[in-house]
Amino acid sequence: MNKSKSLKVISTVLAVLLGAGVFFELGLWQWHRAQATSRQGKVVPSSIPVPLTAIDTAGKNIYTAAINRIVTLEGHYVQNYVAPTQLVTGLGYKDLAAGLFLISDNRAILVVRGLNDGSLKPTSQTLRIQGRLYPRQQEDHGLNSATSLGRLDPALIAGLGYNLFDGYVIATQEVTHSGQALTGSRVPAPVLQQSISGFYWQHISYVVIWWFMALLVMAAPFISRRNAKQHEIADKVRV
Repeated sequence: MNKSKSLKVISTVLAVLLGAGVFFELGLWQWHRAQATSRQGKVVPSSIPVPLTAIDTAGKNIYTAAINRIVTLEGHYVQNYVAPTQLVTGLGYKDLAAGLFLISDNRAILVVRGLNDGSLKPTSQTLRIQGRLYPRQQEDHGLNSATSLGRLDPALIAGLGYNLFDGYVIATQEVTHSGQALTGSRVPAPVLQQSISGFYWQHISYVVIWWFMALLVMAAPFISRRNAKQHEIADKVRV
């Protein structure tokens, strides 16, 4: 009887330690994810220009590491658009001139050229572009049509037959094959401050939940024993 009781106690202790350990590790995992998320929000992207195709792939979701990078690309515009009522840093809401820029192997990406004030004329000549890469927009800023983009999102032009890059580029310079820079009303291309606070606190909330569960598992035997004693006393009183 004593041996059976000892085995039961040992198995209970092991089960409690195992359960608490699992919940503790889950909480620790969420804690590490919270710290990684916090560090991600503080990363300053490199200012060294890199070819777009070296850090991102057409036909796939934009790589997180590619966001905010200064990229270069060479090709020509195949479509021209207006992106209405876009919020421009330091200028307020403005209509922007944008275009679908075709590079090699039938790959294309949306490029914001600058303000839609006539200073940047439509062109189909070969250009070398440098600019900052951004993720696609989620909210509409205007109406969509054959010449207007309610938001800067390649999904709006997916039916044109090109293999599209996710996101878009704000061009800081456009240079012709002969080396001539195209001038016009460019717009700022600031580093996008990604909102990570919500994700951080979501991870922290999971840390609290998992570690609270670990405490509950460790307290369960004591709670069970107390309830058993209370039932035993109640049974004696009824007798």
